Amino acid sequence: MTDTDKIFFTALGGGDEIGANSFLISYKDFNLILDSGLHPRKKGKEIFPNYEDIKDLTIQNLIITHAHNDHIGALPYFLNKFPYANIYTTKPTASVAEVTLVNTAGLMEREFQFEWDTSYLKYYKEEILNIIPLIIKQIDYNSKVNLKEEVKFEFTDAGHLLGSAGVLLNIENRSIYFTGDINFRQQKLIKPAVLPRHKVDVLITECTNGMQEKLPSYDSEEVRLKKFINEITGNGGSVLIPVFALGKAQEMLKRLSDMMTKNKIPHLPIYYSTLANALNRVYDDFNYTVRRVEKGLKLSEIPIRLLRRNDVTRGAFYKHPSIILATSGMVIEDTYSYRLAKHFLRRKDFGIAMTGYCDPETPGYKIKNSHRYERIILDRLGSEIVDVNCRVENFTFSSHAQSEDLIKMVEKLDPEKVILVHGDKPTIDRIGQEILERFPGKKVLAPEKLRKYEILEV
Repeated sequence: MTDTDKIFFTALGGGDEIGANSFLISYKDFNLILDSGLHPRKKGKEIFPNYEDIKDLTIQNLIITHAHNDHIGALPYFLNKFPYANIYTTKPTASVAEVTLVNTAGLMEREFQFEWDTSYLKYYKEEILNIIPLIIKQIDYNSKVNLKEEVKFEFTDAGHLLGSAGVLLNIENRSIYFTGDINFRQQKLIKPAVLPRHKVDVLITECTNGMQEKLPSYDSEEVRLKKFINEITGNGGSVLIPVFALGKAQEMLKRLSDMMTKNKIPHLPIYYSTLANALNRVYDDFNYTVRRVEKGLKLSEIPIRLLRRNDVTRGAFYKHPSIILATSGMVIEDTYSYRLAKHFLRRKDFGIAMTGYCDPETPGYKIKNSHRYERIILDRLGSEIVDVNCRVENFTFSSHAQSEDLIKMVEKLDPEKVILVHGDKPTIDRIGQEILERFPGKKVLAPEKLRKYEILEV
């Protein structure tokens, strides 16, 4: 058996980490990349997947699973390296990317402002970003796409957010399924994931929540959130909820609106980011054409107040109880949620509700793990020292699969080999061990970055 009869896998980023997700599938002279993301906390060129080591390869195709920055944010950089590659994604993701990539350019300027080498910013110029939506090939779910005679793929609904997809890849009648970010629980807006109907030979799966066998239900977390909001606002305070502009913002807006409609919480002003509001309109554009919990629902009809820059210091919510959905979800420095958190943390009658994953090196992680009346350092330079006087409570409204559902997926798809990505090393080790114990004989791979692995013979 020669190398020409084998399919190889290489993690260019996002193997044993959550960020810069990008994976190379190679067969003969065919090379396909899955996702092209940025890392949320690394600096300089480390923010990108490692394309330098494969720059001499001909990359024919890039498939994007969804529009979160850690999966699509490096697309302009990728195109500079591989300008002739075909780019595929779902129709909703293409529409979302048209909004989010412009915002990514602004984030990049802030990330590189203290770096010696700012040459990477040239890939994020407006004229380049304007071209990207024109060259993306927009594909419907479950439509088979021929990449070459012996290679084809189709998208399945991943249930993570609007437009998110898994990728079912078929090479010489051998099948590889990449989950992207996947969720098997029904959210407020998005229905659960749909898996391939038949077994696959190789499963590449995310492991974000692999440390948790079973997550608390959305309903039970909503009961806790209701209690938290009522207690804070009942004492005259306001509640800050850091969210990602895409996905979590829309889900939380709908959840809060439903809670107010059912009189579970007071009818309070909801402050909302401009970017998230622009993405609401994209959600509304696809309220009939993709799988949705409530077809026809328009997020634009939910009353909101847009956050303005001067609200950070002089917002009406400092005097009148309100709820603020502010980006970013990890409370990254120089974002609205970061600036607001500095003020909220100091106020004893206020509250911060953390609702999702935060990288251990982000301010959001420090807030999630803080204790009342202690002092924490928020920023990386150590100049922002804040007393935690407000109430901080953690909630689990994750849009990633719980460990129990990942195991069920392995059982259903019955792959020969499972490749674990998009998780830290302890998480990947834990779920890998459980797979080996539950399914003796299966091979489990925790890929090292840039190491080339043989995953199939054809």
